Amino acid sequence: MIKIGDIEIGKFPLLLAPMEDVSDPPFRKLCKDHGADVMYTEFISSEGLIRDAAKSVKKLDFYEYERPLGIQIFGNEIESMRQAAAICEESNPDIIDINYGCPV
Repeated sequence: MIKIGDIEIGKFPLLLAPMEDVSDPPFRKLCKDHGADVMYTEFISSEGLIRDAAKSVKKLDFYEYERPLGIQIFGNEIESMRQAAAICEESNPDIIDINYGCPV
């Protein structure tokens, strides 16, 4: 059994990657219906979240049936990432994934 923290995701899990303009709610529903074990929202800019940009904030929305669900934030400033992670926690995802590797 493979686990991410307390989340058991099976022996051969299928995870939906956090893809910009792809892993939106309709696509996540389709993937869940076809066996995805873990869902991710589209990846979210830490700067967009802390500036309350509508496009970034909207990506925090998800449905309970999508669980287990992760939110990936990206950025390159420690303080912005900390603040963005705190904002993500308010949505109560199962996973908060930190991506310092994507250029901003």
